[in-house]
Amino acid sequence: MTQSNSLFHPYAERGAALVTSLVLLTVVTMLAITSMGTNTLEEKMAANSQEVNRAFQTAETGLQKVFEDSDAFNIVNLVDDNGTPYDPSDDIYDYEFSDNDVGPYSADTEYAAFFRQKTIPKRGSGWDTKAAFYHFDVVANGETESGASTILHAGAYQVGKR
Repeated sequence: MTQSNSLFHPYAERGAALVTSLVLLTVVTMLAITSMGTNTLEEKMAANSQEVNRAFQTAETGLQKVFEDSDAFNIVNLVDDNGTPYDPSDDIYDYEFSDNDVGPYSADTEYAAFFRQKTIPKRGSGWDTKAAFYHFDVVANGETESGASTILHAGAYQVGKR
């Protein structure tokens, strides 16, 4: 019996299965590594989003605490705003408070309310001789342990004696 040098002979395909399986294994490994990198990036983005949300919720809690505080809306709580009414970095408040115990997470809130102006109701409204509107600016800053922070501004007024 003589051996044929044909390409279809069983001995001519030695190592082909090994090379094919190694190429497929390399492709699958590259896909797995890319998938792991994508998952890690998505996890970091979700964590950052959660931290920003915590900072926002902490600032919201600060606003709520201002509205619950009876000392916040006092007309003697003035502000020197240096010409920038919504920049708390250079404002000097007469009323300011900080709270380090906000919720179950490590987050801090600082909040302030300050008197801006007094306005008189329209003439002939029946209120113009009895009452005035006292306008306040409210600022709350929420910051998490990781450094995410949010600053919220709100306005409020109260009706009082003229």
